[in-house]
Amino acid sequence: MKRPIRQLKPFPFESDFSSPSPEPEDKVTMSALELQSLLAETRDGTASLIRDETLAAEADRLEKVSGDLKAALATIIELANLLDSAALDEEDKSLALSKVRRLAATLIEGQGDLFSDSASHSPLSNHSD
Repeated sequence: MKRPIRQLKPFPFESDFSSPSPEPEDKVTMSALELQSLLAETRDGTASLIRDETLAAEADRLEKVSGDLKAALATIIELANLLDSAALDEEDKSLALSKVRRLAATLIEGQGDLFSDSASHSPLSNHSD
């Protein structure tokens, strides 16, 4: 008994020795406007990162300077208390306390001078916009 052939399907014949078909190359294409936009975005992102790092370094530096100033003022207060309770005659005690007060005033009023001396260590001192 024979059956009639109703439909033929092509059979893809490949020998075991054939080379693999080459992979298509991955290509990226973009217009000049897209490239310009990408470069601008990269430049702005990089500038923002550098600015953030610089500001963080400056904040750390100012925090350290502020801590040093607080420690110096605390030491002056301790010195004033010691002088106040020391067995000195009133004239020497008054002179010493007046010098301590002038030193404290110099530290408090002259904070700008303290910061300007350390500006060479500041990451912002080399910054130009």
